[in-house]
Order: sequence, then C-alpha cells, then structure tokens
Amino acid sequence: MIGGLIAIAIAIWFYRTAVQMNDPRPVFWAVNGVAAYYIVVFLWWILVLKPASATLHHGGTMKLYALHVAGYALGLLLAWFVRKRWLASSAGESS
Repeated sequence: MIGGLIAIAIAIWFYRTAVQMNDPRPVFWAVNGVAAYYIVVFLWWILVLKPASATLHHGGTMKLYALHVAGYALGLLLAWFVRKRWLASSAGESS
C-alpha cells in the first residue's frame, strides 16, 4: 500500500514540475516518473526481497520490513535522479 501511495505522489510531483516548466506533455512525465520508480521496486523485489524473505520469514520481521522500505527508498531515489536529469536537460535546451 505504501508503494502505491509513493507512486501517486511521484506522479503528482512530476506532473506539477512539467506544468511549472510549461512542458506540453505533463502526463508523459508523470508516467515516466512512476515507471522509473516501479522498475527499481520490481527489480528490488525480484533480486533482493524474494530471496531474503525465504530466509528471514521466521524471525527477521524487522529486517524484512527494513528491506521493504529500502526498496521504496531506492525507487524514490531513482525518481528524484530522473527528475533532476530532466530539469538539467530542460535548462540546457532553453539557454
């Protein structure tokens, strides 16, 4: 559930940034931001969380929760990086 809320927040964040920059495709950027987030979360789930949950399912509840949160944090970090690169490339085009 928290992952979905983060995805909605990222979509709004990217959409509002595109509108503030007068970009004609704000929905495109909202979708790109959410896609960047979910790609990292999905890869984290497949490569780290599934194998770890097989070994931690009996006593590592806090460790498993920390791994869940780490996946969301990495996804958010990548979305921030994509937005930063997008803003830098837009600033370079306008000058």
